[in-house]
Amino acid sequence: MALLLTLVVVGLLAALVIQFNYQGQVELELARSYAESVQAAYLAEAGVEVAKALIRTDDPKVDSLEDQWAMAIPVIPVEEGFVTLTIEDANRRLGLNRLLNATGTRVNEPLAGVLEELLRQLGRDDAPALVDALLDWMDPDDEVRPQGAEQNDYGGATPPVVVPNRPLLSPGELGMVKGFDHDLLYGSDELPGLLTLVSPWGDGRVNLNTADPEPGKQPWILMSLGGADKEGKVALDPERANQIRDSRLDDPFTSPIQVKTRGILEQAEYNAIQTQAAGILTTQSTTFIIQATGAVGNADATGGGNLTQRTITTVVHRTKSGRLQTLYWREE
Repeated sequence: MALLLTLVVVGLLAALVIQFNYQGQVELELARSYAESVQAAYLAEAGVEVAKALIRTDDPKVDSLEDQWAMAIPVIPVEEGFVTLTIEDANRRLGLNRLLNATGTRVNEPLAGVLEELLRQLGRDDAPALVDALLDWMDPDDEVRPQGAEQNDYGGATPPVVVPNRPLLSPGELGMVKGFDHDLLYGSDELPGLLTLVSPWGDGRVNLNTADPEPGKQPWILMSLGGADKEGKVALDPERANQIRDSRLDDPFTSPIQVKTRGILEQAEYNAIQTQAAGILTTQSTTFIIQATGAVGNADATGGGNLTQRTITTVVHRTKSGRLQTLYWREE
């Protein structure tokens, strides 16, 4: 009997040791994972500070793709892992929250016109309705614009949608606005996604030096600046828009009028821009989108191995005094 009891006790002890050992390993792994996650977050925050430093040292009089902040930033190796960093000015996109004034009672007609033309170029015959729906989403009242949509128009939405009557808080919120479907937002093999061409942030102006930054790709933003005639012919065709893009490479514009004085546009074309995009053209950028990723673990920048990553996306506005004001912050 004593021998049997001893065997039972030994068996129980062995089982408990195995269980506690397993729990200990799990807790150690959780602790290691948490520590690496915190470390990765600190690296991402450090990356944000590097980006801010590049923006602060920039000359704000003229912003172009030749500025340090706009250039491709190599992977930053650190002892624990590495940091990747991108900086993009919001002024290369259309700043949707500036479609309305601060009180939401007056429409920025030039910006709305450029957005409508952009949507047409992306193949949307319902461009006026899309613009009206977005304005109704953001304006403070419940009155429906001629082709717009207010709360009653979202009755069958799944999940339920509440029209917020305020500016957009993030790019993804566009997907809740009537008509802004997945194909429009994310694009296809033939067309870019609208989310690569617009932003909630920015001062509502388009920087001629940074819009449509990728050579060889259709200059969608620049082509939208001049509008189109009754037959649908755009004032700025791809050839003219590419000439603007080529001219700024070695000699960034210091004023929008240089698209005419450099002989890129004829008077009629320049007049079309002045009519369609009056007051929204600039050669400066005031708002910047920063994305920094910190990575810790047994891996390299190619993504191999076991890697813990944290990414921070933040948007900063550069004031006239040079101070950077945070508009948006997201960690994931």
